[in-house]
Amino acid sequence: LLSCRSKMTMKFNFAILTISAISAAANNDGVQKLITDKAAQVVAAARTEISNIIDNQNPDVNLAAKFVRLGFHDCVGGCDGCVDMTNGDNAGLDVPIEALEPVVDMFAHSGVTRADIWVLAGLEGSFTTQAFGDPENRDFEMEWIGRPNCEDLNKATDCVEDSCSQIRGPHRELPSPNLDTHDLLEFFSNEFGFSDRDTVAIMGAHSLGGLKRENSGYDGTNGWVVNTRLLANQYYGSIVGSTAALKNCDVSADSTEDCVSELKDANKWEQVFIDNSDLSTPNRWEWERSFSLDSHFVMINSDIALVRNLTGLMDTDGRVSTCQWKCNRPVRCGKPACPHAPETISIAAEFASDNGLFLEEFESAFKAMVAHGQYDTSAGCTSPPCTVGAKARRNFKAAQYLRIS
Repeated sequence: LLSCRSKMTMKFNFAILTISAISAAANNDGVQKLITDKAAQVVAAARTEISNIIDNQNPDVNLAAKFVRLGFHDCVGGCDGCVDMTNGDNAGLDVPIEALEPVVDMFAHSGVTRADIWVLAGLEGSFTTQAFGDPENRDFEMEWIGRPNCEDLNKATDCVEDSCSQIRGPHRELPSPNLDTHDLLEFFSNEFGFSDRDTVAIMGAHSLGGLKRENSGYDGTNGWVVNTRLLANQYYGSIVGSTAALKNCDVSADSTEDCVSELKDANKWEQVFIDNSDLSTPNRWEWERSFSLDSHFVMINSDIALVRNLTGLMDTDGRVSTCQWKCNRPVRCGKPACPHAPETISIAAEFASDNGLFLEEFESAFKAMVAHGQYDTSAGCTSPPCTVGAKARRNFKAAQYLRIS
């Protein structure tokens, strides 16, 4: 049964002019403003519905974090409201997809697509997990609506099992959890046009949620950080040491400055083997930091790559056997400390020392990810949310098939 608020929102939606219909007549500034105003009203109403879902969630389900994860997985290859649920990397996404289905249905005839709703959920998930009342919080505004769904873009044969739908989208190559620094930066540069700073910022999404063996093979139900429902810079503080000397620090590959040692001197992380022979997920090597006798936080190799250069040091299964997190007393260490990642460790340290800076750059990277570079304002819309025109839709289809060379 729909709540009273939901019923009111539905009446509101049917009362307004359909955005797509207005778009067809858009040929002057006045009409464009009307489109923008109506789009803003629809987006606000849809966002309220998503916010209500998050507020009324089962306390054991971190839906906000799952919406952020869904946004990323959907936008690899182009945000089209579809993921391939036969791909094990997408395991667990059925929960946020099903949670959003009522909102998708509610706004299906208001010019807002399923792809838009998924993007909006990721934005709202990011927004609502910021610290309450913090003046440095970001708005995570929706800038574009009208993204085509995968079934509107593809032939059936382009999708998994020859049937395009929200759970049978085109196959997308998601990033490996065992990327070194170079490969991590290359993936996000090729896929989203990200700079090194963008990539380090977007990884901060790992401050939200956790990892389950049955989904990913990693034993990380406690998550990466203490508070798995707070989007903040705690993630970076877990992998970076003292940032006091950052201002005058040389972090180049051949640096021997004391500040590099200080930046590396973070919490002790140790690699642990996770045997998943009782499940269908692959065995994993994860980095753990204990906070009690039977509980721990977790990092994967791609997290560690922000501060350690693991190039040539990882086995094919993700094991790092020739170096360790840190070694403060070399004479007693069985293995040397892994070298620092010169491209990214100082960026991670900046975010660790400035939550406002992190939120600003995370928002910028996330909004670039959900736009994916295929939209422009050539139609005259200068005040988001803007509708996606025919040219942008064609550009979207081309961008959808972007792959790493």
